[in-house]
Amino acid sequence: MNHGRGIVFLALFALGCTGVDPQLGPSYMVSTLAGTGDAGADNGLASKATFNQPHDVALGPDGSLYVADWSNNLIRKIAVNGTVSTYAGTGAQGLTNDVCTKATFAGPLGIAVDAASNVYVTENAGNAIRKISPSPCTVSTLAGSPSAPGTSDGVGTAASFHAPEGLAFDASGNTLYVADFGNHKIRKVTINDGTVTTVAGTGTAGNANNDQPLEATFNAPRGIVVNAAGTLYVTESNDIRRITADGQVTTLAGSVTASLIDGTGPNAAFKGPRGITIDANGNLLVGDSTNNVVRQVTPDGVVTTIAGQRNGNIGMAGDIDGPADTAAFYGSGGVAVDSNGVIYVADSMNNKIRKIEWVQP
Repeated sequence: MNHGRGIVFLALFALGCTGVDPQLGPSYMVSTLAGTGDAGADNGLASKATFNQPHDVALGPDGSLYVADWSNNLIRKIAVNGTVSTYAGTGAQGLTNDVCTKATFAGPLGIAVDAASNVYVTENAGNAIRKISPSPCTVSTLAGSPSAPGTSDGVGTAASFHAPEGLAFDASGNTLYVADFGNHKIRKVTINDGTVTTVAGTGTAGNANNDQPLEATFNAPRGIVVNAAGTLYVTESNDIRRITADGQVTTLAGSVTASLIDGTGPNAAFKGPRGITIDANGNLLVGDSTNNVVRQVTPDGVVTTIAGQRNGNIGMAGDIDGPADTAAFYGSGGVAVDSNGVIYVADSMNNKIRKIEWVQP
């Protein structure tokens, strides 16, 4: 989405129209990229493939979309030509490191891909960060003590996590930031040696802001993204937190109130936001999972709902393609955006991968 289009959309929203304007025609349109809606692990054409509660999505450098297929314990790949395949995992739950066809995963949740097509995965049941190297396709453990929850910093398997979820690279591609859900902390992992460090959070659940990150509190952080300036944005129970490069922790938007309200800063409301990414204009895109919608948050904290059916302050669960305001999701989770502004959504409870595109009037 370019800047001009974003201004047009916000103007339409202010007039009470999220998807269609009688004079300009459609704006955002929602479609199904892959998945029949049935729970399964069938590969092949996107229209015939099946998933089982996909949790997160990430784009590779060649435009392929990688999927953390949570209930299947698989990593799936949607090629540019629309073919779905199993990239890694057998489907059995486990923590086996091996070639991709023999490796096993334990609840893959978050996923990120670097410029060399290495895929990184968090596991909530495995309490680890796994790495999938592309050639030959091989799975290894980057950090975390598999199956043993903990909060220790350290190197590789000497470190520990507790049900980690979202992860994201910094601008250099040398550091992964992790939303450590069960520990209520933000951690970072150095890629070259697997060194794990706690960046923010005391370990106690809360929403206290502080200019000393290790004295701030978080409440079940789920998604994370980093902008070019090194600012981290984190989704947690009902808000979006911000950690600046100089270490100030603040709340960008939302509050302890769970609802579906568009607005600015604390006047906006979320309900179980999960996935988060950032577009070319610095806007955050958020899968507001319990509200079953996708939200946009500007760098100044202005929140709008860009896709998903709603009834007042309640998001409506469903499985409907079409104009943004009549389309419906069920558990809108992980999100990714490509260079053309196309948004991809892990529609978890619908067992689908959805796509949101701007249609030029």
